[in-house]
Amino acid sequence: MLTLTGAPIELCASRRTGWTATERLVLGLVVAGMLASLVAFISYQQSLKYQLKADELYSSNIVKSQLYYAAHALEITLLASAGIAAMLSYDWRTVERGYLTRFALFLGAVLLMTARGYSLSDLFSTKLVDLSGPCPFFLSMVCFIGSRRKNWTLLGPTMTVLAVLFSILTLYGIVTLRSFTRQEGVMTLGAILNVLYWPASWIALKDYSRHSFARRLRFGPIVIFGFGSLFTQTRLNFVMLFGLFVVYACVQYKRKIPQATLWIIGVGLAVWVGLFTAVFLKDSPAFEKLANVTDAFSSRLTEDTRTGQVLSFQKDVQLHELILGRGALATWNWGGMAWRGGTDIGYLTLLFYGGIPLLLAYVATHLKPCLTVFRKNRATWQLTGAGVVLLWWFHLFSSGYPAADLGYYPILFCTGACISRESSQQVRSSRRGKTHRGVSRFIQPQTPEGVPQSAP
Repeated sequence: MLTLTGAPIELCASRRTGWTATERLVLGLVVAGMLASLVAFISYQQSLKYQLKADELYSSNIVKSQLYYAAHALEITLLASAGIAAMLSYDWRTVERGYLTRFALFLGAVLLMTARGYSLSDLFSTKLVDLSGPCPFFLSMVCFIGSRRKNWTLLGPTMTVLAVLFSILTLYGIVTLRSFTRQEGVMTLGAILNVLYWPASWIALKDYSRHSFARRLRFGPIVIFGFGSLFTQTRLNFVMLFGLFVVYACVQYKRKIPQATLWIIGVGLAVWVGLFTAVFLKDSPAFEKLANVTDAFSSRLTEDTRTGQVLSFQKDVQLHELILGRGALATWNWGGMAWRGGTDIGYLTLLFYGGIPLLLAYVATHLKPCLTVFRKNRATWQLTGAGVVLLWWFHLFSSGYPAADLGYYPILFCTGACISRESSQQVRSSRRGKTHRGVSRFIQPQTPEGVPQSAP
């Protein structure tokens, strides 16, 4: 009773920083869900390897294994449960003001899209987890996991493990390529690179201490991503690389970190590597194969693969249909074929399935928070996540679309970081703490004799 500055205060501090049973449950579900997602990813890749024809890049007729369906169902169940538990146990005062209302409207738009596209029998079939159904949107509850700064003690290492694992898979895939055609490159590396980009971007954008060893390796995964993209001949990947450099410059500017020296060293290193390769490795078999791949890629830089699709979409889908969308599982006529895979423009696909309500609600709940973080004139822990989400903005101008897979969860975690207000809450709490400590120096516990009680 007499020692107010002793054990009782330490106990209160431990309660503030300790893990509750709900928090441990959420993080356990996240780990198990990510492992199940990894199993589903590997199983699907094996199915692609044995079922894609020699002239196909993609196919909607891939027969998935029982292992895939079991792992995918477990993945959705575990991560959705983690998101719901995180949302129900959350202190809404530490989330961006008005976000709960916007998220409720977003779920309403998803339900509208589902009601317009699903029959009662569809709701009790595997179509419920279809890419063009509501499942990828309901999994947006995962973002509430990333909105707690404490959870990033696990989510951060998860990003690192994903980046390292998929960097290794990329290098292994390059080494095991039997030919250097675009078809085999996409089949072997396409999905791996789609997953690698997001954790690799997070690592590149993360803030490191000046003498950190990890700081020197932060561009390693993204360099491997760029190298692997040569073999898939995917132009979008290089657009996203350029976007990452722009976002990185913005993030470092917000952190008030000088960049001129870094860019000079980077350009100089690139020139040195190019000259060294041209002089000493020009006649090696590896250089000849890489030159062939580069030539093949450069030959399709001006190839137009969007105009024909957009014109077909415009002929089949009337403008007024995009107001409320055609509903989940909708199809459109693409060159005489009923196509259910949306378009190669993510924003247009959102309009096609869910109309203006879904597009506006998705932008308000998944994209707008990152602009709020950038608009603040301070570099907080949220800035890295905001950079990743901003890159997702760019990606939606092409073939990006929400999905219940391993490549989308890092984006949701980073969205959660953007909606958090914990940094500002902590500033106010620390100010209140300073005021309390200042007052406590004058209001000290008294002994019966009226003499201030000194600390033991």
